[in-house]
Amino acid sequence: MIEYEPLHQFVELTRTLNFGRAARACYVSPSALSRAIQRLEAQLGEQLFEREHHKVTLTLAGEQFRHHAIAVLDEWHRYEQERVEHQGELTGTLHVYCTVTAAQSIVPDLFGQLRRTHPSIRIELKTGYSSEAIDQLRDGEIDATIAARPTRFPAGIASRELTTTPVIFVAPRTDGPVRDLTTSRRIDWNALPLVLPAHGLARDHADEWLERRAITPNIYAEIEGHEAILTLVALGCGIGIVPKLVLDKSSLRDRITELNVKPALPAFHIVLCVRQRSLANPLIRALWDANAGVQSP
Repeated sequence: MIEYEPLHQFVELTRTLNFGRAARACYVSPSALSRAIQRLEAQLGEQLFEREHHKVTLTLAGEQFRHHAIAVLDEWHRYEQERVEHQGELTGTLHVYCTVTAAQSIVPDLFGQLRRTHPSIRIELKTGYSSEAIDQLRDGEIDATIAARPTRFPAGIASRELTTTPVIFVAPRTDGPVRDLTTSRRIDWNALPLVLPAHGLARDHADEWLERRAITPNIYAEIEGHEAILTLVALGCGIGIVPKLVLDKSSLRDRITELNVKPALPAFHIVLCVRQRSLANPLIRALWDANAGVQSP
């Protein structure tokens, strides 16, 4: 698919002449915007901006290219609108990011309607840590992501709720010191080894839960990835904190038990996220509209 995003970022920078404001308007980081402009200049073989400290001005070449970029973008948007209205068949690639668990449990239903309606759309699916999802979306590295809704979204991110899942404490079923501590009438949280997420919303919830109870945690490990947390729990290394959806879909679920801990941790609201401005893109709008009201298990 033709890359028009750098042209949009260039035009926005010509309007603001400020990397920070232009980056916010384009919902990317200033460094990502700077790289995009540098790539444009390298492709054109001309300097488009004069940069001096915090001051940015257009060069003559930049002014000439600005007229061209605006014309190209206007024509592209007109073409896309006509293509959708008259042909009804969308082609192109959607770049999607989510966790392994979401890829297995949510993506099939989430993209099912889109594939039935627009079978020519290509889906490129990348899996990784949930804590990186929103940053990759904000920086323009992906088109859409499935993630737990954060406490606060960065500006310019649109979300649609897909499902909810409790966040739970889990312990090993096998006999051992950890099992003994969790089956006593009163859990000694200061002695119990914990396997915690290294970053992200689940870690924030865990830290807040422990702090409110004046618990000094005995941290066995801080792990990227909920699936890896379940592995250490199954080995008897400690108790972990994971979304219940991860446990339900795990091959280790028969070796792990959920603890009935009160008060419970806040649930995760799993959402489809895109950049607000990207909803003008027919591919992303098709995904967004196809999943209105979808509730995944």
